[in-house]
Amino acid sequence: MATVYPLYSSSSGNCTYIGDDKSGVLIDCGVSCKKAVDALSQHGIPLDAVKAVCVTHTHSDHISGLKVLTKKHPVAIIAQKTNLDILCDKDKINAACPLVEIQNGQTISCADLEITAFETWHDTPASCGYTFVTKDNKKAAVCTDLGVVTDNVRAAVSGCDMALIESNYDRQMLINGYYEYNLKQRILSDHGHLSNNDSGAFINELIASGTTRVCLGHLSEHNNTPAKAESTVLSSLGRFRRNRDYLLEVATKDFSGLAVVF
Repeated sequence: MATVYPLYSSSSGNCTYIGDDKSGVLIDCGVSCKKAVDALSQHGIPLDAVKAVCVTHTHSDHISGLKVLTKKHPVAIIAQKTNLDILCDKDKINAACPLVEIQNGQTISCADLEITAFETWHDTPASCGYTFVTKDNKKAAVCTDLGVVTDNVRAAVSGCDMALIESNYDRQMLINGYYEYNLKQRILSDHGHLSNNDSGAFINELIASGTTRVCLGHLSEHNNTPAKAESTVLSSLGRFRRNRDYLLEVATKDFSGLAVVF
């Protein structure tokens, strides 16, 4: 069965693997190559199993380990054209890596997965999420770094068997925290991040559409806690019963060994 491994997920570094010990893809590499390789190894996944890296956008917490990783293992880089251009212009990937452009709404095949990109609103030149359909017709989504759930996001993610969804901040912690006003406004904007409340509302829709596995991700280190994210999202899901209608996990900043089978 296919499995999603949120190896690292926070505002300081993001790296997720989907597949098995033979074949799969990474979504972003915003931690060091060593951390990514060690985390894969702890799941029994060799680096050779990684057939490509799907890049969501070019903020450092999503690409900081990409150059070293692709020197060690020069696999295909899948991304929107704008992001491929940025990665090449800023020397963030090994020049030997094949570049695979994917447009929003387009589907490509890699590592026994059908991979589709969808647009997300974030404060970068280009940003996307991805859905993955396995050979046994199971569907997963990785959807973080979006300030608002658009109709395009809903259309892409609804009906997925499994979804990794951003739950970035607790609104009161952010408002009362030490961040400068402009940074707070950026996070709160439609091109910022999803709050726990917004994440809970979206997950409510997803469970109603048939999603049974949910993982909260990209939690802020300063404006959230795993306990707050979990309790806030659960408060939005009162019409469903946990561990009967859905399973809920929380991805963390540090490697936790989490694996979500779907």
